[in-house]
Amino acid sequence: MNEPLIGFRVPEICFAWINLFVFFLVVKKYCFKPIKAVIDRRAAEIRGTYAKAEAANEKAKRLEEEYIQKLAAAKFEAAQIISVATATSEAKAETIIEQAKQKAMQILEKAQLQIKKEKDDSLREVFDEVADVVLITASKLLEKEMSIEDHREVIDKVLMEIGAGVK
Repeated sequence: MNEPLIGFRVPEICFAWINLFVFFLVVKKYCFKPIKAVIDRRAAEIRGTYAKAEAANEKAKRLEEEYIQKLAAAKFEAAQIISVATATSEAKAETIIEQAKQKAMQILEKAQLQIKKEKDDSLREVFDEVADVVLITASKLLEKEMSIEDHREVIDKVLMEIGAGVK
């Protein structure tokens, strides 16, 4: 029993290599195929998930483009509505201003006619009163012969009477 603990024994090494080769064949037959099947199945699931994610990403991009187009169309339509509303309101404002100017001109013309009528009536009244004064003065002067001083007194007296009657 004097054998060394560590040595080089050929039969044991060959037996170990044969055991290792048999173990590799058993593992390959029973373990590698199921493990490869699981790995392939998992890879297919991952590819499917990536395909779904890519499809969802494409759909999101399409929806975003549609949203941007619809938003641009809505902005354009809003701008058109605002433009039409502005033009309509400006036209209405011009119409209202024109009508107001016409009404103001009518009121001004009516006021001028009324002023002219009142002026004519006042002048007629003044002429009537002057005519009355002249008639009264002439009748008084015709009643008696007078000197220039008497004429002035009569005129002043008549004017005083008329002035008292006007007030």
